[in-house]
Amino acid sequence: MNLGQLYLFLQPIHYWVSRAGLATAIIMALLGVYIGIIRKGDVTPWFRRATYTVASVMAVQALIGAVMYFIIGVRPYEEVHLIYGLAAMLALPFFIFVEVTARKRPAMGSYIWGFAILAGVLIRSIMTGAAG
Repeated sequence: MNLGQLYLFLQPIHYWVSRAGLATAIIMALLGVYIGIIRKGDVTPWFRRATYTVASVMAVQALIGAVMYFIIGVRPYEEVHLIYGLAAMLALPFFIFVEVTARKRPAMGSYIWGFAILAGVLIRSIMTGAAG
């Protein structure tokens, strides 16, 4: 597979994972509001697993972007897209750390903030990624 074919394979994946990640971040933020604020519950094991999955997918998304940038040589419409990609990858791990190390419960607020910030970063990243 040459670099052109690799790009044609990776670009739609990068595109659609960003949109799916945005939808998932919004859903998870709303679910966090429901569990933590409306039901006054705490982080459930399933919610935590879903958060780890989303964080992992964001890391893979950043890796795909890095391959396209550093190996294939494709550049985003605006270079600041790279900062947003890094922020998307690091947003959830930061809030996971805050939640896991919190002494006071409930700690769902960390995830609500984390997913809200992730959604904002992804919106901005999508806006700076491709021309047109």
